[in-house]
Parts: sequence; structure tokens; C-alpha cells
Amino acid sequence: MRTILPQEENPALREISKEILKEEIQSARIQKLIAEMKALLAKEEYGVALAAVQVGEPVRLFIVSGKALARGARNAADEKKNNDSKLQAEFPDQVYINPVILKKSRGKINKHEGCLSIRGKWGIVPRTEKATIRAFDEHGQEFTRGAAGFLAHIFQHEMDHLEAILYIDKAVELYDEDKERTSSQ
Repeated sequence: MRTILPQEENPALREISKEILKEEIQSARIQKLIAEMKALLAKEEYGVALAAVQVGEPVRLFIVSGKALARGARNAADEKKNNDSKLQAEFPDQVYINPVILKKSRGKINKHEGCLSIRGKWGIVPRTEKATIRAFDEHGQEFTRGAAGFLAHIFQHEMDHLEAILYIDKAVELYDEDKERTSSQ
């Protein structure tokens, strides 16, 4: 079983991820990678998405958790609610293979952001409020999805991973999880 590698142990985080050939999507290797990534993401209390490069595989693939999609659906913070399990059942994890951002809104707003590859740190990152993405799912079907708010934020963070960019590269402010915020610029 793979593991989410910390930044200092994962040189692949600084490699631009390679496309997956369409005929490879159904291969045992890619399907196993997807299954392992879903299992890893399910174990994370606060993680909402995971790029393949975070487990050492620099391929153009990321997964958005059903809990992130449910959070977007109820438009609330990460808090336990009685209907969370029902919402999560309605929103299975989504797989994005060879994703391309088709368009983004113009204006940016500062968003609180963290990363499963950089634990214990947080930052404020300027992100657009809307994004539209085209990708293939785990069955090789192409789809297009527009998003606003939280999901658009996730798209941009994960797309940065595929381009060898970490949120700390774009942050206007960085701080430790347990300390007072300090300006990075």
C-alpha cells in the first residue's frame, strides 16, 4: 500500500506530471493506484483531495473526496453533522485523469489552504472563485465540470500539484498550525 509522502521525502512533487494514455486508464496499474489513493484519502480527517504525485506517482491524476463534495453541497465548514454520512453516500469520490482547466473567473480572493504533503503548516493563497475543468473519469469517460467556491479552490490546488507547484509557492502568508500567523512576504 502506498503512503502520502511528506514534501522532504518526495522529489516527484517538483516534477511536472505526465499524461496517462487513454488506453492505460483501465489498466491494472492505474486502477490499483486509484483504489489506493481513495483508501488513503478516506483515512484523512481533514484531507479533501489527493494528487497521484503526492504518493510518488507523477501522473496527471487527482481524486476529490466525497466529503469535500458533500461539504460543497451543504455549503458549510468541516464540522460533524448528523446528515454527513447520508451526504457522503450521495457524493462518492471523484476521479480526474488528465485534467485541464478550461476557464477561471478573473478576480481572486485569499483562501485558507493546507496540504497533506506539508503537514503542520497553513497559508493564505489567492485563488479564483470559479473554475471549469475537463478530465477523464476512472472508466475513461470524458467529462466537464464547472465549480465555484470550495470545489474551484480544490481544482486549483490539485492542478498546481500536477504542474510541480506547491501552495507554499503562491502563499501570501504562511503559518504553523499551532502558532500565530506570520507574514511570509
